[in-house]
Amino acid sequence: MSRWRRRRGEARPLELNVIPLVDVVFFLLIFYVMSTVFERETALALERPASAQARAVASDFVAVAIAADGRIAVAGRSLELAELPTAVAAALAARRTATVVVIPDQRVPIGTLLAVMDACSAGGAAEVEVAAVAGAAR
Repeated sequence: MSRWRRRRGEARPLELNVIPLVDVVFFLLIFYVMSTVFERETALALERPASAQARAVASDFVAVAIAADGRIAVAGRSLELAELPTAVAAALAARRTATVVVIPDQRVPIGTLLAVMDACSAGGAAEVEVAAVAGAAR
């Protein structure tokens, strides 16, 4: 038992082994990278219009995208205009919100934009907003 006791006045150097700590941090990093979900805002490639009046939407919302060729997408699924109210109602219920943000391509005709906004209102959206890029109008 005496061989394990230190004599008074003898100081052993303290060894700090950081290799297990580095391993744990590395595994945590891998875990967080693998469990992160990267979500695209829309399923369609869009070129948004610019507006000096653009502001950030403060609450959770359902995104409805309109491509230049008239394709409409909600939650990554392409739809026809007639299917839009039902899809918007389901998405609003799933996200527990009443806000829809329509994300149009800058080449979308105003008639198509208004028809989509009306369909979103018919689907139960209390607020229908149009997305734009902040900055000077082009």
